[in-house]
Amino acid sequence: MAKKTENTLLFALIEAGALSRQAALAPLRELGLLAGDDAILLWLNGNPETEFSEMMFELGLDKQTLRSIIFRFQNTGLVTCTPSNNEEDFDVSLTEGGQRLIDAVEHHWQTLDKQLRAKLKPKSGKHLKKVLHKLADSF
Repeated sequence: MAKKTENTLLFALIEAGALSRQAALAPLRELGLLAGDDAILLWLNGNPETEFSEMMFELGLDKQTLRSIIFRFQNTGLVTCTPSNNEEDFDVSLTEGGQRLIDAVEHHWQTLDKQLRAKLKPKSGKHLKKVLHKLADSF
């Protein structure tokens, strides 16, 4: 007899991932930002003053999609765009407001992580993290 979908390991991973992602999005939702915006802002945080063309390449987004995202970020005061050395390009960097949002997101994630770890014994938490990394690598 086949396993019901909801009784599979994959279903449990997807459910846990979806629930944790929703919890992690709280600071973004408060500002009207969308799922995935955090990934772009976190990437920008690690790559300050990046040319738009490099962002497209590194993030794997097409020009129009990334332009609309950057435009939204500019309108909410999270990034600034300045002329680049390349006439057809521009540099994108976080504003102080963007950096504050990143700090809030990271603090929120640390808080969620502590809440999760509090439900597990220390060794169980380390083991779970190792197993999850192993599973992620299998995809």
